[in-house]
Amino acid sequence: MENFDSNLKRDFLIKTARIAEQAGFESLWTVDHIMQANEKGLTIYGDTTTAIYNNIAEPLSTIAFLAGHTKKINFGVSTLVLPIRNPIIVAKQLATLDYLTNGRIVMTFGAGWNEKEFDFLGENYKKRGSKLREGLQIIKTLWNGGTSFEGKYYQFHDVSFRPLRPELSKIPLIVAGTSDYMIETAIIYGDGLHPAGATGKEIQEIISPYKNQLENRKFFLSVHLDVYKDTDLESLFNEYEENEIYRVVLDLSRGDIKPEGRIEFLEQLTDYI
Repeated sequence: MENFDSNLKRDFLIKTARIAEQAGFESLWTVDHIMQANEKGLTIYGDTTTAIYNNIAEPLSTIAFLAGHTKKINFGVSTLVLPIRNPIIVAKQLATLDYLTNGRIVMTFGAGWNEKEFDFLGENYKKRGSKLREGLQIIKTLWNGGTSFEGKYYQFHDVSFRPLRPELSKIPLIVAGTSDYMIETAIIYGDGLHPAGATGKEIQEIISPYKNQLENRKFFLSVHLDVYKDTDLESLFNEYEENEIYRVVLDLSRGDIKPEGRIEFLEQLTDYI
């Protein structure tokens, strides 16, 4: 499920969330953009020239709204661009969602790719990597009950940061990307890796040079994958399971499955849950 373009209808979002919950899906996911240049060229399917992220709802607000219309399904963002945000506010927003939904939040974090969007929001695109790393440190500090932090971009001392569920500290901070820098960020500052469009074998190959750093440690491997009408889902899921990929985020919005057919396709996926 996505929170943009043709999907961005209130009743459609509610219906999708409820059907996914009834079918037994573990989680539903949004994507993250705030404000982009009004450009054409990125398309959902071939017969439109509308940029797919021109019409998009803020992801955390969408999650809060849909959590109120469901009871048990989890919600996440694939992927939350942390460097365009104040990480203290993000830590608070997610802690609040976790508290009010009783633990129905899952999350992946990334550095971002759209330089113009950084400019619009007054952020330095060239510093996005270091700001992501510091942001992850801040979130982990606050979620674990820490009260002080001294970083390059943010500092705070002897603060109060409540309410916090004790279980919040166990939520893995999963990092999106495949570059050496992002893999190292995931290993050093996070708890898992979330590449887009990779097979299970490819993901294992990506992290194989770092295996010695992951010994005796739980490291979560997940993937964001575009799905098409002819996608061989059975083979796909078997391959991911064989390679210990613990979560597959299926994206129906950028392939050839048009909005009017997505609910039906979603119902067909129940055979693989």
